[in-house]
Amino acid sequence: MSYCLTYKKNNLQIHFLFIKKFLSIVALLTVHFANAQNNIVTYAGNTGKETFYDVMEISNGTFLICGYADNLNWIAPNVPKTSISYAGNIPNALGKNRYGFILQLSSHMDSILHVVHFPQGAVEDIRFMKTNSQPYKTTGDLFISCNTSDTDPNNGGYIIAKLNSNFINDIPNTLSWYQVVWAKSYAKTYHPWDVTSKGQVYYVSGEAHAYDWSAMYCLNSNGKRKVINNWRTHWLNNGSEWKGTPASANPQGGIDSVNYSGIALKITGRCELRSWTPADFNLTSSDGNGGTRKGKWPADFLFNSPCDPQNPTANSPGYNLYSPEACCPVWGASSICVDRRNDDVYLGMNFKSYYNPANSPDFEPAVIAFDSTGGIKWWSRLYHEITPAGDTVGSLPDQYVDAMAIDYQGNKLTVAARAHGNNTENLWQGNKVNYSPNAYGFQNQFTGTNGNIHESWMGKLRLADGVLTNATYVAELAEGTGGLGTAHSDPNLDGWPDPNTGWPDVNTTYITKNNLKISSNGDVCMLGVGRRTITTKNAYQKMVKPYWGGKSCWNSFVRMYDKEFHVPKYSSLVVGQWDTLSQAGGDNTELFGLYKTSKGIVAVGRHKADNADMPVGNTVPINAVPAWGVALPNNESALLVYYVSDSLSNVNDQISTGIEPISRNPFDVKLFPNPAKEKIHFSFSNEKYRNETFRYTLFNPVGQRLSSGTIENNTIPLNSLTTGVYFIELIWSPNNKVLKKIVVE
Repeated sequence: MSYCLTYKKNNLQIHFLFIKKFLSIVALLTVHFANAQNNIVTYAGNTGKETFYDVMEISNGTFLICGYADNLNWIAPNVPKTSISYAGNIPNALGKNRYGFILQLSSHMDSILHVVHFPQGAVEDIRFMKTNSQPYKTTGDLFISCNTSDTDPNNGGYIIAKLNSNFINDIPNTLSWYQVVWAKSYAKTYHPWDVTSKGQVYYVSGEAHAYDWSAMYCLNSNGKRKVINNWRTHWLNNGSEWKGTPASANPQGGIDSVNYSGIALKITGRCELRSWTPADFNLTSSDGNGGTRKGKWPADFLFNSPCDPQNPTANSPGYNLYSPEACCPVWGASSICVDRRNDDVYLGMNFKSYYNPANSPDFEPAVIAFDSTGGIKWWSRLYHEITPAGDTVGSLPDQYVDAMAIDYQGNKLTVAARAHGNNTENLWQGNKVNYSPNAYGFQNQFTGTNGNIHESWMGKLRLADGVLTNATYVAELAEGTGGLGTAHSDPNLDGWPDPNTGWPDVNTTYITKNNLKISSNGDVCMLGVGRRTITTKNAYQKMVKPYWGGKSCWNSFVRMYDKEFHVPKYSSLVVGQWDTLSQAGGDNTELFGLYKTSKGIVAVGRHKADNADMPVGNTVPINAVPAWGVALPNNESALLVYYVSDSLSNVNDQISTGIEPISRNPFDVKLFPNPAKEKIHFSFSNEKYRNETFRYTLFNPVGQRLSSGTIENNTIPLNSLTTGVYFIELIWSPNNKVLKKIVVE
């Protein structure tokens, strides 16, 4: 579609009316249905409130989606439903009487296979789902966290739990164990926890930037707090506390007398995250990006001396003139990430501080790497304390760590951070990377004149030593900005200006908390909230470009960067279609969870409702609504998008079944019908094999043998199998066999 605007001096009024009409339909042009036949965009729910929080694909090819709902009446009566049982009491006396649930969707997302849910009112939701397997490997055990609402004395906050099955071997119906976590502020909003390959869970409890308490603990595979030998705070069996390392050196009985360990995220009376000796305190080391810093531990910069754990002191300021903020002796931990190859642990946090030269309160970030024994490997501030030129500096913007994920292909830690405001020294720039002088990011730095905003940032730190290898800012354009620069050279950027060639004003941009996903090749997938968000040519829903004159709106978006943050390979909006003259109709979605498949990105969230329980604004442009979905929001409605594009395609982003493929096939065998129900038949195109005796072995998707036997009448019985994906191995001789995939309905 094209438009031609003709200026006529004697008909200026008509011209402006045409312009207005033209701009009024620009909103329609913001929606581009790329590969519309493959994309899914749907609502779910009824007149109650529903939200999808997290999504994952599992080894049998099905998808799990968790969240909450006021009721489950929007799910068809014929869909099997299983209530989760548990022992004891989950503190949720102040809750909203909702269902926390997990939907199991078919591999094409066109049907709900099963619903697993807590009893109504038991929890507020199911917020996160994780497994103890590496990405794209055979699905392991399934762990969840759920928000709770109760008083502080009753430990309101959230729970972490292990389900007794993973939807592959069986449908979960009870909690193997659960841990009640008292949590407020950061711990409540971020749910900082992750699970090791052995099923141990690291988590944070408490309240950030307050007077009371916050700490990091570890649960063993049975859900009990455990000893971490090289952590430095230990609670003994007799109820006392011992500060020292390792736990095995405890003078009151060695490691056998230690009940559990922790990292106390508090200044008062403690020496956590601080050096205990002058040598460690005065240690000068690389900051990971060409500069240096003092102190072996990340809290050293707040103090002027090491800390004696037997006689703690807290004298300040530190060498770069920072002090702890007097109001708030508790620090803020926001993210935990585990490398499931070796169970090393990464903690993202910040310190509430005071920068004395500017008489300014501040928040300073840190990413800390621990090995599996609890020993510190390295830490990063994400900005310079001592610049490459040797200048000691402060960083006035508040900085936060919002998410972390392991890049298993590149052996790097991907960090999503955020700065409130801008200053000379801020989060590292994408084109000033000491590791690679030729490095650059899609958005190298903060630009423009808007200072009182939140701009996001992503970087990759080498797992071995914390060295910065790549970085980019994530700060979308402000409404009405100038200084746009030249069009980006990448044709997929669709004529959008290159952020590095101008100096445009940018606006607040948030990355979703604790939900980064890394593709098998290191590409980075994220969810965000921005204003005039840059979208790609292949996007399902596009933003109107600033050159057109139409206005943007606040929006949620889905994006995948290449592994070095050079360009977005895909960037699409997820928002109601808005009027580009009035800006009405948008700013009405929230996205919380995503998953990268071999074909695209699945993202889940909700369409917001107002105080009268009416959906806000206009609808998101829907596509291929499944039978379980609805085309229109009603109250607060759950939202799912599955964006598919060639630029998102990666055959390695699929889950391994754990079964070794067998290619030796001397006979051409066909199975039918497939999908099957009670039995499946097979035939051969080669006559010589038709009278041979064959054996079969039936496997589930994770490689567990279910049954075997001799094939009779060219038929294999399936009546004992539940709905799902299975594999049949047909065997003629030890060296002649073939593996076939079947689907059971």
